[in-house]
Amino acid sequence: MKRAILALPLALAASAAEAGTLRCSFTEPWFTIEFDSATGKVTYVSPDEFDEATGQPKPRVIAEGARVRRPGAWQDVPKLVLEKPGKSLTDPYVPIVEMSVTGQGSDGMSDFTFPFEGKYEQWAGGCDTDKAPAYDMAEVYQGIGVVEDQ
Repeated sequence: MKRAILALPLALAASAAEAGTLRCSFTEPWFTIEFDSATGKVTYVSPDEFDEATGQPKPRVIAEGARVRRPGAWQDVPKLVLEKPGKSLTDPYVPIVEMSVTGQGSDGMSDFTFPFEGKYEQWAGGCDTDKAPAYDMAEVYQGIGVVEDQ
């Protein structure tokens, strides 16, 4: 009994997920979708939607109670799905962004490489997180002294 009581805090700590942010960037038109895992809120940000008083982009909440799910087993290219609650018992969650964990995602505009390839409706983009941020491959090469062929 004493062991079970001592193990309980460790089990609870291990099951608690660490909160973070998932960001997916798209172009043509340019927009970003952000998911806050602490609140379950998903926002859409575009320069086309702005506060007229300040001229700043005005985030629009597109889902609440969202989650990221890993469908199936980690085989071939792992998949993740950012999804929101559905409106019926037969459709409990609806996909927002589908992601492939390839390490070769792109926002189609910058020189950054994203850990995830994202798809939102008909748009392809790149997604990253606080723990797995996008990176500039040229900076990575410079950091290890890569010499290009002449």
